[in-house]
Amino acid sequence: MEMTMLLSRTDKGQDEIFNLGHTLRPRFRQILFSVGGGISFGELCGKLPNCTELETMVNDLLQNGFIQSLRN
Repeated sequence: MEMTMLLSRTDKGQDEIFNLGHTLRPRFRQILFSVGGGISFGELCGKLPNCTELETMVNDLLQNGFIQSLRN
């Protein structure tokens, strides 16, 4: 995954965070919360340096529609 890829929460992701959907495991929720309104993958790596499976988890969130990739 490119470090410059910009990520943001989708409406589904917003709903998960703010309406306490509880459909995601805690680590996925932490990533979703960290993404917020926009962050690059590189910045996210800096925020969560101990998350060894970050790229896989971000891909899962992308595929399930909780976050989206923005064009920069």
